[in-house]
Amino acid sequence: MLASTAGAAVPERRVALVIGNSAYTAVPPLANPMRDAKGVSAALKRLGFEVVEGYDLKMDDMTNVVRQFAQKLDGAKAGLVYYAGHGIAVGDENYLIPVDASLRSEADLDFRAVNVQLVLRQMQRDERVNIVILDACRDNPFAAQLAAKSRAVTRGLTPIETQSASGILIAFATDPRATALDGERDGHSPFTDALLKHIETPEVSITTVMDRVRADVWEATGKKQKPWTNSSIIGEFKLNPTLKLASADPTDASATAAKAINAAVPAPAMPAAPVFDRSQVDIKTWEAAERGNSTADYRAYLDAFPSGQFATFARNRLASLEAATPPANAASAAAAATSGATDEALKQETGTAQTETAMKLDAKGRRELQTRLRVAGFQPGKLAADFGPSQRKAIQSWQKSRSIPETGFLTALQATALRQQSEPAYQRLLADEAKAAAEKKSKTADRGKAGKATRSVNDTGEEMYQRDLARERGVAYQGSTTPRRGTTSTGYQGRVRTPGDTGGDSAGAAAFGSILGGAIMGGILRGR
Repeated sequence: MLASTAGAAVPERRVALVIGNSAYTAVPPLANPMRDAKGVSAALKRLGFEVVEGYDLKMDDMTNVVRQFAQKLDGAKAGLVYYAGHGIAVGDENYLIPVDASLRSEADLDFRAVNVQLVLRQMQRDERVNIVILDACRDNPFAAQLAAKSRAVTRGLTPIETQSASGILIAFATDPRATALDGERDGHSPFTDALLKHIETPEVSITTVMDRVRADVWEATGKKQKPWTNSSIIGEFKLNPTLKLASADPTDASATAAKAINAAVPAPAMPAAPVFDRSQVDIKTWEAAERGNSTADYRAYLDAFPSGQFATFARNRLASLEAATPPANAASAAAAATSGATDEALKQETGTAQTETAMKLDAKGRRELQTRLRVAGFQPGKLAADFGPSQRKAIQSWQKSRSIPETGFLTALQATALRQQSEPAYQRLLADEAKAAAEKKSKTADRGKAGKATRSVNDTGEEMYQRDLARERGVAYQGSTTPRRGTTSTGYQGRVRTPGDTGGDSAGAAAFGSILGGAIMGGILRGR
């Protein structure tokens, strides 16, 4: 009997959850997590994983993607979670922080952050290989905010034990209770950069991948950062296994017979499954980007291979395509092209009181820069004519996000870079303010029209009163703008007499009443 090979040739289902959070609103944004996550997502898709992914997620969005991941795990033989962004440890619990989190007390974590144990519970409902990779040990301002109110808050993340369940591997970007580096702007963190270098290596176990990642990060950071792993996986789990047909046990008699039959009857030729190393995948991805020849294609290549063989060409072509596209704001684009505010140039300048004085900023200019800091995600406090402590702190936070010396004082080049960075959000803010001002002006105009109509009614009532009074006295009406007694706030409502009125007026009123009565009686008689 021939040995069955069909079952061995079918790959097992593997599902991954990938989250990258960069654009935090309550603290300074992070430079690289979204880019890190997109690079890992692309690699996992090439490895055959079904990927549930999300970027810059708010609390509700994070719980939703975890739920989607849990649903897709049903029947899968392997599950993998990769998270890049802020994380925090309180006691023995680790939390992943959404971009809209505002943490004022330890209790907020239960409602405004995602507990790592929630994710692990979804993964451990069935027997499978589970891998959790957390690049979430960055320098964390949330921890500093909560540390004053809770002794349980610590730096970095808390170790996660794996001995209670087999088949799980936990990996942190650095040792527990330590801080990991975010990496160069427009690149990857040191941990994710090393992970992308090794994750697609064929026929290598996940533990070997993580050993190689640890060695690379240790060297790349000058022995300042050492990734940490804890595993209870029994045997080997390979992220990029070579597809092989099942082989028969040579000691089995039936296997020997099968070999004899196979030798006598040649099997039809079958194409070998292709096995690509990372350099080959690099070439294939570049060829696809070249065929597409769009900014999105070249960005996708750079996300997957920021230091790839064709990275320089990709950046050059991306720059050419973007230069050929009409910018939404021509003035901003021209400033960006001529200012020279590159990351390298910014790092060469150190802001001081003298550089800021040389900028000759007036009160309006300082308020503009404070507004730009706010729309860029930093908090300068209430707008002020001068830069005070809160404004200096916001400038330092922005400088840190750009890897600029954190002095709290600006240079002219730094101010230009801030304007370029914040321009889209700043223009949206100006548009919103203009719209609000127009609405306010419209409401004011409507109130003015209503007041004018009321005055018109009053004027008409006054005219009627003056005409009646002139008629009673037998004189010609000359017109008057002087208010007289006998009118009310809503205009003429009839004559109002006082005890001091003259007899002539009384006689005129009697005559007017007689005429009015005669007219009424005449109408009644005619009606009959």
